[in-house]
Order: sequence, then structure tokens, then C-alpha cells
Amino acid sequence: MELEELKQNWNIMEEKLGRLEMEQRQQLNNKVVSKVKQVQDRVLRRFTVLILCLPLMAWLLVRNQVYDFSVLTWILLFLFVVVILARQLTWMLLLRKIDCLKMTVREVCLAESRFRMSFKVGIAVSVLCAVPLLVSMIWDMSQMGDRYILIGAWTGLVVGVLIGIRLFLKAWSGIKELKEAITDLQ
Repeated sequence: MELEELKQNWNIMEEKLGRLEMEQRQQLNNKVVSKVKQVQDRVLRRFTVLILCLPLMAWLLVRNQVYDFSVLTWILLFLFVVVILARQLTWMLLLRKIDCLKMTVREVCLAESRFRMSFKVGIAVSVLCAVPLLVSMIWDMSQMGDRYILIGAWTGLVVGVLIGIRLFLKAWSGIKELKEAITDLQ
């Protein structure tokens, strides 16, 4: 009789343990889904701001033809905008592929790794496109003869770099949190 009670208690404990493991797995999946959603929202917000600000910026530049930028600057600006749009679209597509409910843990890890690599490459390419653009713009502004335009450009550059570093670090911390949540799945 005692042996049957022990077997029955063992089965009950095993069943409870199985339910606890399933609940823990579900919580980890929810955590990953939440982190992916946070990163997606951040990328979508930046993409929306870019889409909204781009026509306004183009309108202001065309309307105020006081700023006589060279053809090289306009080409570099166009190239920079295309690179940023492509980068944001790529990130959005790669984030959509991370689905821990339909994928194995290994596939989720690989998808996250691809996104993280794309993030690094996207930032590097963006910076590589921004540097010649900024050099060309500042060169053109120095040729305009108004030193206040040049002072404004340098001030804007310093402020822009500081804001860019802050945004990068915030985005990178979100990506690290996503990686840690996915690592917890294993």
C-alpha cells in the first residue's frame, strides 16, 4: 500500500513539476516577445520620425535657396537618406522574423544574432555615409562667407553627435536585453 501511495505522490509531483516548467517556459517566451516588441517600437518610432521629417527638410532646403550647396553635397545627402531608409526597413524585417512561439530556441538565437549583426553593420554604414556628407556640407558652408552659418553648423554637429550617441546607447541596451531574454530560453 505504501508503495502505491509513493508512486501516486511521485506522479502528482512530476505532473506539478511539468506544469511549473511549462509556466516558466511561457513566461520566458512572453519576456522575449515583450523585448522584441520594445525594439520594434523603437525602430518604428525612428522610422516614422524620419518619414515625417524628410519631406519637411526637403521642402525647407528647396524653399530657402539661400544655401547654395554643391551637387556633391546633394548627391551625398540623397545617398545618406537612402542608406538610412534601407537600414530601418532591414531592421524592421529582421525583427519580424524573431518569433519564439513558432521557432525553436536555436532559430530564435540565430534570428537575433542576424539582427544584432545587421544593427552593427547598419550603424557603421550610416556613419561612413554621414562623414563625407558632413565634410561636404561644412565645406560648402565655409564657402558661403558667413561665419555664423559655420558656427551654427559646428554647434549642430556637436549636439547631433551627442544625441546620436545617446540614441545608439539606448538602442544597444535594448538589443542586449533582448539577447539576454533569448539566452534565458536555453
